[in-house]
Amino acid sequence: MLAMAEDEWVKSKLQEVLEKISSEDKRITPQRVLLTKLILSKVKEHASLKELFDAAQEELPRVGISTVYNTIKMLESMGIVDTFIVNDKLRIDQPIPHINVYCLDSDKIFDVDGDVASTVMDSLKSKGLNVKKIVVEAYCSGEKKEDRGPGDSISNLI
Repeated sequence: MLAMAEDEWVKSKLQEVLEKISSEDKRITPQRVLLTKLILSKVKEHASLKELFDAAQEELPRVGISTVYNTIKMLESMGIVDTFIVNDKLRIDQPIPHINVYCLDSDKIFDVDGDVASTVMDSLKSKGLNVKKIVVEAYCSGEKKEDRGPGDSISNLI
């Protein structure tokens, strides 16, 4: 049921984006439609530019990474997606204020919402800050890299 709701959200958002593109006198090409749909379907996963490029190549073998990048930037300028960089990788994100946690030991990213996010956001707002995004880098396995022995590898700990 959740996957169906996600599909409906992507379809609805895609229609909204295509109308916005058209109203800005930009061309709606099959390539742009496919890339926009792909980006929308991966936005909650914080997909990287490289991951999006690899996925796009399955459908459009001749698409260039610059085309994927330019589509992301176009969607960002329209307020449809946001971007951030972690570990030298451009990632896409939802354009709403929230906290992203980047796990240094697993290269995974997850959102923090609810009471924790509200408390942090409210605290920063009370200091006069208008928070757009927060990215926290953390060791998610609960063990700092420096605490590991010389024979320990990250694959043994995940």
